[in-house]
Amino acid sequence: MLKIFLKISVSVIVYTVVFILANVLLPFSQRFRELGSSENPMGSLFMLISNAWICFTIYYIIKHTTMRGIKLFLNILFVLFFVQCFMTQIETLFFREAFPILTKSDVICIIFAGFFPLLATIPLLMKFFQNKIVITEKEKLNEKSIVLKIGIIGIIYLFIYMLFGYFVAWQFEELRVFYSGSSEKLSFCGQILNNLQTNSIIFSFQILRGILFGIFIIPLISMVNQNKITFIISVCLVYLCTAIVLIIPNVLFPDTVRLAHFIEMTSSMLLFGIIVGNILWEKKI
Repeated sequence: MLKIFLKISVSVIVYTVVFILANVLLPFSQRFRELGSSENPMGSLFMLISNAWICFTIYYIIKHTTMRGIKLFLNILFVLFFVQCFMTQIETLFFREAFPILTKSDVICIIFAGFFPLLATIPLLMKFFQNKIVITEKEKLNEKSIVLKIGIIGIIYLFIYMLFGYFVAWQFEELRVFYSGSSEKLSFCGQILNNLQTNSIIFSFQILRGILFGIFIIPLISMVNQNKITFIISVCLVYLCTAIVLIIPNVLFPDTVRLAHFIEMTSSMLLFGIIVGNILWEKKI
């Protein structure tokens, strides 16, 4: 157990160092850099916690798969990059009016600031924990079934997003002011109607995000395919990477808004992960 802890700790340090270097070297706008120059004293600790979650997620997948080598590396990189880095920032782009300091190139830099640490850390964790015994069992996916399930996942995500967005995040007055400029709180049905009238594209956008969340998790079906509970835990760990990062103080959100999103995201993505894991799991013959 101590060896496992030490190896994961080394991986967290590597991830953190590469993450910091990526943020220093990537071409963020000067305005964004100046705003981020004042660091929160607790930021480093929270960043280590977030990075530890990501490294543990990689460790968990590696320990529960018989896949090896470059195929394993590419599958883990694909899943974590697109779920953790890409999916969070396409929503930032969608709500960019709330973040006037951000340029489109800044958002792209944020995406790749998460890519390079994965590139460095996944091979290291594979070196530490990759299973030596390989069971060659090819997982043939039912394409028609997967397409139907992904469509269902997209619809489910919309409902989860709207429910948790209103009944968790929208209950914080500071968050309402941050996004709408007003502290007024409509009823749930009133808020849905208001969205239909003023920003109806959000519904199709969130269905698309739900579909993408489903698509980007598909490689886990082949990687973690021996046990349903293990598969569901893997899905939840990956999805929660999008939420855990919100414990880190950042220049984009006031602390109360960040806390509101943290509570919203951890609860909603945990539920979403359990549902998606159950939908995508297929009983082995």
